[in-house]
Amino acid sequence: MNCACIPPDLIESELFGVEKGAFTGATQTRIGKFERAHRGTIFLDEVIELSPRAQAALLRMLQEGEFERVGDNQTRKVDVRIVTACNEDLEQAVKDGRFRADLYYRLNIFPVKIPPLRERREDIPLLIQHFLSRFETMYDKKLKGLSDKAKNFVMSYEWPGNIRELENLLERATLLTDHQQEIKLENLFPQHLDLEKKYESSQPNIDDLLTENFSLEQLEKDIICGAMNKCSHNVSEAARMLGISRATLDYRLKKIVLP
Repeated sequence: MNCACIPPDLIESELFGVEKGAFTGATQTRIGKFERAHRGTIFLDEVIELSPRAQAALLRMLQEGEFERVGDNQTRKVDVRIVTACNEDLEQAVKDGRFRADLYYRLNIFPVKIPPLRERREDIPLLIQHFLSRFETMYDKKLKGLSDKAKNFVMSYEWPGNIRELENLLERATLLTDHQQEIKLENLFPQHLDLEKKYESSQPNIDDLLTENFSLEQLEKDIICGAMNKCSHNVSEAARMLGISRATLDYRLKKIVLP
């Protein structure tokens, strides 16, 4: 049940049911989501959107395992597992007075935090592969994946829209890319025509690097040291900054001596 899609004055009746004649328009008795979920699971998405009255009723349901239909005085019991989700910080919502503290602590038995995409960049290649496979089938195309520039850009992009943004950009890129061609950077972000120029201007000049005393090992060490210093020696953060997994960074750190 998506709590954000139901008007606040109807949420309680959707959750717990309503008796005939309870209010104008209630022409028949209707059971709610909790009764239907008896001995099963109910998933409440955007739980922060529950009205204060619905929050109080949900708290009672969690504590006592019982409830009353709207317009009824008969207590009913159900055995339900409750899973909730929210795209906001519920703890902050409690501090702001928008969510009941007692309900928050009752729900917070086994919290699962899903980090934003920018904090798990190692998932990006697998997600790209998954979405492209789907869109190739949908649009009857076979593509050669992302160009090197596009790959490097998506690995450094902050992804404010998370996985949905990645999914939508890949669908658009599939539409804009010809059959048997690579997806180029401008096909991922056609609204930003100067992205490729910005990307190119941000890259180091290879000719300047390849001097007589050039050392690839030293360059790698300098980059890793710089990332570690910038992240206060937090290995996980440094790995995300470098676009590699923590295990890969751990392996490379064993080969060098940090200053």
